[in-house]
This record gives sequence, C-alpha cells and structure tokens, in this order.
Amino acid sequence: MKNNGWLSKIIRRIRIAHKINTLIVSFVISIFAFFLLFYNGQNSLKNVAVDKTTQVIDSTERVKIKIATHLIATVLSEGIIDNKITNTDSLYNYFTIRLKNLNYEEDKSGYFFIYKGTTCFYITVNKSLEGQDLGGLADVNGIQFVNKLATEAKNGGGFVDYHFEKPGKGIVEKISYAEMINGTDYWIGTGTYLDNLKIVTDDINNTIISNSSSIMKSIIISLLVLLLIVITISLNTKKSIIKPINKIIEDTDNIALGKLNEVSHDKDDEIKLITDSLNNMTNNLKKTVDFAKNIGNNNFDVDFEKISDHDVLGESLINMRDSLKEAKMAEQERANEEKKRNWAINGISNIGEILRNNQHNINTLTDTVLSEIISYVKMNQGGIFLMSNKSSEMLELSSSFAFDRKKFINKTIEIGEGLVGTCAIEKQTVYMTSIPDNYINITSGLGGANPRSLIIIPMLADDKLLGVIELASFNNLEKHEIDFLEKIAQDIAATISSAQITIRTADLLKQSKIQAEELASQEEEMRQNMEELQATNEEWQRKEQQLYNKIEQLEEQLEKQLQ
Repeated sequence: MKNNGWLSKIIRRIRIAHKINTLIVSFVISIFAFFLLFYNGQNSLKNVAVDKTTQVIDSTERVKIKIATHLIATVLSEGIIDNKITNTDSLYNYFTIRLKNLNYEEDKSGYFFIYKGTTCFYITVNKSLEGQDLGGLADVNGIQFVNKLATEAKNGGGFVDYHFEKPGKGIVEKISYAEMINGTDYWIGTGTYLDNLKIVTDDINNTIISNSSSIMKSIIISLLVLLLIVITISLNTKKSIIKPINKIIEDTDNIALGKLNEVSHDKDDEIKLITDSLNNMTNNLKKTVDFAKNIGNNNFDVDFEKISDHDVLGESLINMRDSLKEAKMAEQERANEEKKRNWAINGISNIGEILRNNQHNINTLTDTVLSEIISYVKMNQGGIFLMSNKSSEMLELSSSFAFDRKKFINKTIEIGEGLVGTCAIEKQTVYMTSIPDNYINITSGLGGANPRSLIIIPMLADDKLLGVIELASFNNLEKHEIDFLEKIAQDIAATISSAQITIRTADLLKQSKIQAEELASQEEEMRQNMEELQATNEEWQRKEQQLYNKIEQLEEQLEKQLQ
C-alpha cells in the first residue's frame, strides 16, 4: 500500500500530456509483446503441422513401398509357379519382362531389384551390379544395407533405412523394403528417397510462413489503427480516459501473456468500443486455440467458422485440418484393405492346409473344407455337390453343413436344374440377396431355410466342372469375401481333381496286382500241365519203342521161317 501511494504521488505530479505519452508508449510495448507471443504461437503451430505431416507422409511412403513390393512378389511367385520356371536364364528373362518398366515416383527414381542372398540377380538400373555379391556394401554410416535387406526378407519382410546415391542428387536418405518371392530362394525389394519427403515438408513450411506473414501484417495494421484511435481519444478526453486506458492496458497485457479473459468497462462511451473489440479478438483467439488443440488431438470432425472472408489464420487451419483428415482417412482405407488381404491370405492358408492333409479321401476332404469355409466366412449353411460317377448329367451332394453341424442328406441334382444346376451348366458364380420366403426351397439344393444371401460357385479345374459349392447366410457378402470364395473353389477343384486321379491310379494298381497274381497262378498251373504232358509223352515214346522192338523181333522170326 505504501508503494502504491508513493507511485500515485509521482503519477499525479506528471502532466496529463506526459501521462498520455507514457500510456501510448506502454500500449505500443504491449502490442509488441502481443505480437511476439502471437508470432511464437504461429511458429509452434507451424512446427506441429510440419511434424504431423512429415509423420503421415513417412508412414504413407512405408506403406506404399511395402504394398507395392508384396504385390509384385506375389505376382512373380504365381507366374513362376504357373509357368514352371526353373531355369536361371528363363527366370532372368521373366523378371526383365515384368519389372523393366515398373519405375515409379514423379522423377522415376523408384525401381525394383532382386537378389539371391546378397548377390544381385536383377536390377532395373545400373546393370553392372548384377552377378555381384554386395553383402559387404555399406553406406556413409557403415550400414550394410544389402545384408540387412536380405535378413529382413528371410524373416518375413521388413524395412531398412540407409543412405544411397540418387542420380543427379548425390547421397540422400532412403527407405527400402524387401520380402521373399514365395516358392523361390530369391527376394525382391524397392525403396523411396526421402528428399521427396523434404520437398513436401518444405512446401508446407513455406505455405504456413506465407500465410503467417499475411496474418501478421493484418494484425499489425489492425493494431496500428487501434493505436491511432487510442491516441486520438486520449488527446481529446485526457483525464476521463486515463483510468479506463490503464485498465485496458492491464487487460491487454494479460492477453499478451496468454490470459484470454474478457475485458470489462462500465461506461457506455468510446472506450466501450475498444473493450468490445478486445473481447471479440479474445473470443476469436479462444476459438482458434480450441480448434488448433482439436487438430493436435486428431479430432478432425470439429466445426470451425472463419471470422470473415479475410481470416487467413482460420482458412489455413481449416485447410490443414482437411488435409490431415484426408490423410487419416486414406490411412484407414489402406489399413482396411490390408486387413482384407490378410484375412484372405490366412483363409487360403488354412484351406490349403486342409486340402493337403485330406487328399486321400474325397468325402473327408469335402466335409472338412466345407466346415472350415462356413466357419471362416461366418456362413450359416452350405453344401458341396460333386459330379456323379454314374452320370455326367448329374450332381451328387457330397457334404452338407448347417449351423456348425454336418447334415447327412442324400441328394442329386440334374445339370441345368434349379440354381445349382444352372451354375453348373453356365460355369458362372451366382450371388443373390433379398431372397423371398420359400424361394430357396424351390430353386436351391439345400432347402429348409430362408437366408438373406445365397452364393453358388462352380468348382473348375482347367475349365472342367468338378462340382458346385452352395453357401447361404443371414448376412450379405462383401466383394473381398466373394473373391475369396471363388479362389477357394478353384483350389478345392484342383485338389479334388488330383485326389480323383490318385484314387483311380490306386484302383488301377490294385487291379493290376490282382491280375498279375491271377496270371502267375495260371502260369504255375500251365507249367504243371506241361510237366504232366511231358511225362505222358515220355511214356508214349517208351511204349512206342517197346512196340517197335517187338515188331523187329517178329520180322526177324518171320524171315527165319521163310528161309
């Protein structure tokens, strides 16, 4: 209190003009402090936006090269298996045809390379590396990136960060991803240079700086106008304005310090206009701060209205929110697609294991695989019809499941009869939704239920019909589920075809063995007969000789008598 009294005495001794000048100086200092705080806030917001965008783009680049590598590896693997490529030269020519034009990125700096271990087998660029063992090749930090990529590929696929020379740009940072080509001992990889990421972040940084400069100019102009108004009012009103201005300065200092509280003024005069303007600015700043916090917390659905058509800060924040929201949605979509792919891959793996373990018995195979399909795709009931051994125009129900229970049903369907017969003759998938009551009892091979969706898939092996799969569900199927079922139907058909061939071969071998045994028995019997015949023949020869001897004796006796 003593200090305040002493200060009041000094202030009272100062002339009004000096007080007004002092007030103006204080107000200018307050404006400058507010400007600095706002400028620092803008820089912080800019850094947050750049960091968030950099993280999103880096994650996007990693997902991009991973998906691209996996897809190319899958296509190459299927092509090698389908074309039965084993010769090294044929394999190199196949890789060349598939990869030579697969350069991506705007500057065509993205390319693929294939290694066997740490030996370069094929590369789109720099052909001199082919045939060289690059396991000891290291970047400027001593990272043996080829060796690491080979290890990541063997472990199921992974990323490696290192430095590498980019044509025309020198040594820059790079991210690469590698994974094995299934069915071979080769691995494929690709990568992206991070200087592209730096270009994007620099563009964002420059845009924010440009927008911030415009905002700062607007604020400076507004504050200069406000300062002119204050000076004019101060000079005209003198004593009556000193106290309100001191109060305004105090409140403005609080705003400059980040305390966004409303300013109060109990008189309805010109000062009231200033306080209303400050309150309006404070409220707008509060809204802007809240909106920026929501963006920082990844809450991109919050609404925000610009103060006016000239609200550059609001426009910049809205644009940043929309960009981050689109990036988040794109990332979610990629995650969903990856989830669907993984779901299909796992399902194909599970079904493949069942098919490999049950090739000796077709009935066991169809029962086991149908149960797994119904469980994995969350169907309610299903059946597998196979071509009849008795008639080429007839399908027989091999396996039937409903609500996780095997149904023992004997059923045959003629080719062309109902939905199952139509699917068999047209060799095309039939998918129906919103099935009317009792409709399935008339046209379906299952009967006894009224599902929401019905899918009937032909099982084809080299365009030869081996049977039909019929599945029903209380839920509609998504496209990736239908694609999965069609792929599984082909695998089942191939396995059944192989199993049938194996069974027929076994039957033929069994029949051949029986026939061989019968032939051996017949040969033994014939041998015995030959021995008996030989013995009989010898006996006849002996008797014939005896008879011949008697004839000679009689002839000699007759000759003696005639003499």
